[in-house]
Amino acid sequence: MMETSAMKELHRIRERIYEETKNMFRDELIEYIRRKANKVREEMKRLREKAVNEIN
Repeated sequence: MMETSAMKELHRIRERIYEETKNMFRDELIEYIRRKANKVREEMKRLREKAVNEIN
């Protein structure tokens, strides 16, 4: 089966996350996920505000 570019990208992302978290304890992993989620939430908020400002 041919691996599409999207599948390759997902594989690279999963490998990177594994490498970043492989030696973490459960509480450290939870905090890692929370930090990443907050970062994404802030970026989405910023992009949403930018889009609204461009419309107005």
